[in-house]
Formats: sequence, C-alpha cells, structure tokens
Amino acid sequence: KDGWQYLFPVKNAVLRSRLALCCLDKWPLDACLEILAYCISDLGIPQELKANLQSRRKELKVYQKILNVQSEPLWNDWQDLKKACTDDPQAVMNIILKAKDYELCEEWGHLYSVPREDLINLHREHLLHLLEMGDMEKALQLLQRIEDPGVCLAISEQSLDQHPNLAASHFLADYLTAHFYASLTTARRNEIQALYIGSKVLLTLPELSRVNYVHLSSRPLLMLEQLLMNMKVDWVALAVQTLHQLLAGQEIGFTVEDIDSLLSKYAEKALNFPFTLKEKRSGVTISASPRDRSLQQNLLPQEFVPPEKPPPKQQWIPDDTETICMVCKTERFTMFNRRHHCRRCGRLVCSSCSTKKMEIEACRENLSRVCDQCYSYYNRENVPGLVQDTS
Repeated sequence: KDGWQYLFPVKNAVLRSRLALCCLDKWPLDACLEILAYCISDLGIPQELKANLQSRRKELKVYQKILNVQSEPLWNDWQDLKKACTDDPQAVMNIILKAKDYELCEEWGHLYSVPREDLINLHREHLLHLLEMGDMEKALQLLQRIEDPGVCLAISEQSLDQHPNLAASHFLADYLTAHFYASLTTARRNEIQALYIGSKVLLTLPELSRVNYVHLSSRPLLMLEQLLMNMKVDWVALAVQTLHQLLAGQEIGFTVEDIDSLLSKYAEKALNFPFTLKEKRSGVTISASPRDRSLQQNLLPQEFVPPEKPPPKQQWIPDDTETICMVCKTERFTMFNRRHHCRRCGRLVCSSCSTKKMEIEACRENLSRVCDQCYSYYNRENVPGLVQDTS
C-alpha cells in the first residue's frame, strides 16, 4: 500500500503515469488522488494518456464524495465502494439521494449504467429540488445536459405533474412549450394553457389569501368553485371577469358556458331558502320569526339532557349527516343558513338555536357557543359563566 511513494522519483513521466494507472486499485484513496495529480501536472505526457489519468481522477473524486455523504459506514474503502457500484448500484444511488446530493448522483450516473426509469427519477428529483430552491438557471442547465430528448420530456412532464410552486410550474410549462410543443398531447397543452390562465386568476385574489388557492393554479374552474364554496362572492366576480377576458379564442378544456353552468349551480344553492313553521294568512305564506319559533320551542317539553362530559371534536356530529337543525327540527341548512356545532353536546344546530355562550370544560375558548337546549339545561342549575352572544 505504500508503493505509490516510489513513483515520485521516477523521472520518465510516461512510465510513471502508466505504473500509476496499473496500480491504483492497490492504494488508499488520498494517495491515489495525490499521485494522479502529480502525473497530470507533468507536461511531457501524451494527450491520450493525460485524458486517462484525468478520467480516473474524476472517478476517484466521485467515490470520495460518496464515502463522505454516507451516514453509516457501509464500505471500508473506495475499492469496496467501487465493487458495490457494480454489484448493487441501486443501494449506492439511494444513499446519495438520501443525502439530497443530486449533483453527485448525476456525476455517479455518468460512471455507471443506470436503468432509464431510475435515471428519470434521479433527474426529476434533482430538477424539483433546484426549482424549489428557486435556481432556474441551474434547472435549465440540468435539462440541457440531458442528451436523450425522450428522457428530458418525461422528466419535465413528471415534474409538472408534481404541482410544484407557481414559479416552478411556469418554468416547466415554458420549457415544455418551447422545446416539446409538437410532442405534447392535447390534454397537456390544455393543462399548460390553463396554468397560465389560472395564475392570472390567482393574482386577482388578495395577496394574503393566494396561498390557499395556489395548488389550484392549473385548474382555474376548480379554483372558481372553491371560491364559491367559501362564499367569496366579490372575489368570484373579479375572477369571472378575468376568465371571460382570457378565454376569448382559447381552448383549455373548459369554456365560458362551463363557467356560466357553475355559477348557475351555486346560484340555485344560494337561493334554496327554507320556509318553515309557515302560517297562511290571506293567501300569503309568512315564515315565523326567530323569536316566535323560540317561544314555540319553550312551550314544548324540554326532554334533551346533555352528555355527562362535552364530547371531543372528533366525536361531534359530522357536517354531512344532517340537513336540518337538530334542536328546532325545522331550519334547513343552506349556503347562507350555515351549520354550527354546539360545543357542549356536539350536535348540528342553526344560528337561531345557538345564540348563547357558556364555559365548557376542556375548551380553549373562555366562552363557547352552545345550543339553546344545553344553555337552558345548565341555566336552571345556576351554573356561572353563562352569557348571551350579542355579536
């Protein structure tokens, strides 16, 4: 193992270099790198021999980096690692990926034959990492280094399917459009166009709220529906106006008619007002006021007894199991008449049947919203801390 030291006195540069290449596998890593650097520095060696020396030095530097990134020592020396690269390349690649050293993985991939799918996965993870870091220049350089156009297309499309951040999505969309437009399916072209339009819609939203909808950038129609579900009517108006302007002459998988259909659907839901406890007077149907309904409830026997302890949130009645208030049994839940959970019994109640607040055991709020039946039950017991919600 100390034989490398005897190469320095050898005056014949060619002989010294050939001896070094023949005996490298017997020497420690640091010694190999030192003698190779010494041989390469000699101006008297042929270019072909110098290229061989540089190639081996590059290979050994990759081994050195891999040995440095392993969290647990799996190989005693670079010779063991070299054998593992041939016998179990997947294990070596996994260790490098675990360390998130994607550039090293790329270097290692040039030394050994990597299956196509593994190569695509490797480059995809590297590309997404660079895009996440915001280094668009290195991301472009990575794509330009990939010689196989098919691999490059697969990497770009798979990365876009991961729905990265908005800037990364735009980068990938631009790259695919510029380099592979003819190879893209109609669905993919529509998706890229939808991404551009969705981004414009996203920019119409208040800045602090965009983070809640950015994941829908490539699906502007779904973003619009989400806004409708969240009752952001003013935002919807601006979004629809923007969509109408952008959709002129575009084919992205949905049309202005689809937007109108979505608006009609939610308009119908919003107008689904329930009229309960009706009285017919002179042919006119009048809905009882909350006060009248409260009086009628007070005339009925109050048989409801709250549970001994307040149920935890995961045991509350799920939203989708009830369509009518569980206290008055008449008020139907709609977009405008929303459900409320009583913090004391966990039931779903309307706003008119949950006008009070009270202290609840193990509840973070000082005073929590409760249904009128729970309030009345504990109010009779003169439990302190009961207040009416005047908000």
